[in-house]
Amino acid sequence: MFILHAIPLCFAANVVMGRALRDAVDPGTLAFYRWGIASLILLSFSGRALWQYRAKLLRVLDLLLWLGFLGMLICGALFYAGLQQTKAVNGALIYMASPVIIILLEVAFRSVRLNVTRIAGIIVAIGGVMTILLLNSGDGLSGFEWQRGDVFCIIASISWALYSFTLKTERLSGFPTLVLFCAIALAGVATLLPFYLWEGGFAKSMEFPADTWFGIGIVAVIPSVFAYGFYQKGVALVGASTTSMYLYLMPVYAVLLAYLFLNESISYIHVIGFALVVCGLYFATQIPKSSASLERG
Repeated sequence: MFILHAIPLCFAANVVMGRALRDAVDPGTLAFYRWGIASLILLSFSGRALWQYRAKLLRVLDLLLWLGFLGMLICGALFYAGLQQTKAVNGALIYMASPVIIILLEVAFRSVRLNVTRIAGIIVAIGGVMTILLLNSGDGLSGFEWQRGDVFCIIASISWALYSFTLKTERLSGFPTLVLFCAIALAGVATLLPFYLWEGGFAKSMEFPADTWFGIGIVAVIPSVFAYGFYQKGVALVGASTTSMYLYLMPVYAVLLAYLFLNESISYIHVIGFALVVCGLYFATQIPKSSASLERG
């Protein structure tokens, strides 16, 4: 259960740090260094096992590149590009749409059943997120302005849903979690390399001050190694749709982190929103036994 709660906190750190570094690092460069450093860390733990599985991994290279494209390029570089033009809280709030998309994908293609309890839980959780959204807009829904950055975040949200859905495919079921994660991260670095070079590459990175490299290091470890590792473990344990439900907590954590590190305000409305999210999360994860077995199957 700790793993499921740690996932949204780690991802919230990514949103806040991505916003904090918006003027210091180009989005493709930030995503490249994030996953490049993360890959080196992962290789130190799984390099030998990765080599042992090399033949099997090559047979699913198409899926690895697809997951690297979705999870590291779109959910990485494009999401950071969105955070250059919209607030951290907006990005986190938009991202909460991905669990709904995942559930719809699983209902359509994997015979996962929705019951009234889960539907009600999703609605309540969305209500909690909307409560926080109203506060940050200042003038209610009419005060919330959609920007190009918001659109980028929406695309990233859809991409995350596709990433989660693909991760559960049968062709990937025979790999240890760490080996698969490392392979996907390396594939993601490969998809990011052209954008890294286009933005200036290593020569431009030499101009980064120490605090920028420190921020890149945080992004490489907490929301990358920890968050993705926890997420893949959660998917393996309880299924993609249940694990993704905990992403509803990410906007709550993002508000708290933005308050602490970006000087954004917080009030009782955030507390109300948090209570609704937690309540909705509880009911949205109540899966019938037959469906739960199917998810884990």
